[in-house]
Amino acid sequence: MNTMPVTMLMDRIGHVVLNVALLAAMPTALVAILVQSF
Repeated sequence: MNTMPVTMLMDRIGHVVLNVALLAAMPTALVAILVQSF
């Protein structure tokens, strides 16, 4: 039963990391598209 909070914490951290990665990747992708179009 002691492992449950740890897995929930890891899941929460995973979601946060994923969200941060998506937020960081969006502007980078937009810049890349703009650079390629010019």
